[in-house]
Parts: sequence; structure tokens; C-alpha cells
Amino acid sequence: MSIGKFVAIGAGWFFAGPIGAIIGYYIGKSFFDGKNDQAKAYELSLLILSSLVIKADGKVVKAELDYVKKFFVSTFGVRKANNYFKIFNKLNKQSLISQLRPVCQQLNANINHASRLQIIHFLFGVSASDNDIHTSEINLINKISSYLNINQYDFESIKSMFVSKGNNNLDKWYAILEVDENANDNDIKKAHRKMVRKYHPDKLQGVGQDIVKLAEEKFLLVQEAYEQIMKSRK
Repeated sequence: MSIGKFVAIGAGWFFAGPIGAIIGYYIGKSFFDGKNDQAKAYELSLLILSSLVIKADGKVVKAELDYVKKFFVSTFGVRKANNYFKIFNKLNKQSLISQLRPVCQQLNANINHASRLQIIHFLFGVSASDNDIHTSEINLINKISSYLNINQYDFESIKSMFVSKGNNNLDKWYAILEVDENANDNDIKKAHRKMVRKYHPDKLQGVGQDIVKLAEEKFLLVQEAYEQIMKSRK
């Protein structure tokens, strides 16, 4: 399946922006053939942002590199993924932090909210793949989230799916539903319905299976959060 439906406008939107500049300078425009170029630009943006997150703690960990490679192999197949990983290796040798905000602003202007939420979930997956989510990685993902116009409630909800809040799992479940523990049952039900609408996999029809899998993971956690909270109140 193509990831192209993530992108909300026609081909070529990346050429005028920072993503196109990075492509041209580090990769070369010959990478693009005029077919589904907008999808390739989105895919490359995942590489750019994940490269920045991987380097945020001052080291490049193999487990995080392997996570990105496995994701691209599962989504695009071995041959295409290998081509992308050659690019990824080039990006990992560059300092692209100055391009972070411009890249996010370009994405923010051209892809929808559901797609931007998937980026944050993907980046947390990268960070968590070595079983050590460093504070510097969390801070960078939070910055990316703000640049993508994702509010703090949504950020904390996704973060809670990867970062434990002490020994009390209920804190995690409340954070996922974006509600306070003092909320009444009716508010919990409303929050659950809202999150179901926000994270339902049907919103991502026509995208790669690993992208859908990310949405399904969040959807199941939303369901579990609701069930656990209501169970604790009986």
C-alpha cells in the first residue's frame, strides 16, 4: 500500500521548502522520478525526524537504527527500504537540527492532524526501541510535537503509551484518555468516545500496514485505558 494518502495536496509540495533543500543537498533530486513524489517527501521527513531523535542523547544506538529499518522494510519492502536506509545513513552523519522547525512547519502546512499524530507515535517508538527513553529524546519529540501544532494533551497521551508514570498504572490510563483522575464517569465516557474518534484506524485508510498498526496499537490502548479506569471505579 502507498503512504501517499497522508499528504493532503498535489505532487511537488516539498520542492519549495526545507525538505526539498535537504533532499537536493544531501541526496540529489535524481532520487525523484515525478511519480508519487509527495509520498516520497513524507517518507523522507520520517527519516529526517527520526535521525534527529536518535542523535538527541548524543549517541547513535543500533537498536534505534534497526527499529527504523524494520519499520521501512515492513512498510515498503526490502528493496525500497534499503534505498531509503542508504539515505538514512547519510542523514545520520549530518547536523540537521537547524532544519527541525522549517521541516515541521512544511509538514504542518501539508498533512492532516491524524498523520501528524502518527509521526509522534513513530518517533516515540524509535526512542523506546532501545528500552531507554532519554529525557533529551522526550524533549525533542515534544518540540517536534509543538511545531506540528499537536497540543500538549495529545503529546502526553502518546507519551504515556511509552513512558511509565511511576508504579500507578491508573495514572497512565488517565493520561492516555487525557482526563484527570477526579473526572466523573460521564466525563470518562465522553473522553473515551473522543479518543476513539481521534485514533480509529479507519482514519488512515490507504496507508502502509505498519502505519495502520501504529494506529491500532493506540486504539487498543485507548480501549484498555477506559476498561481499566471503569474497573477501578467499581
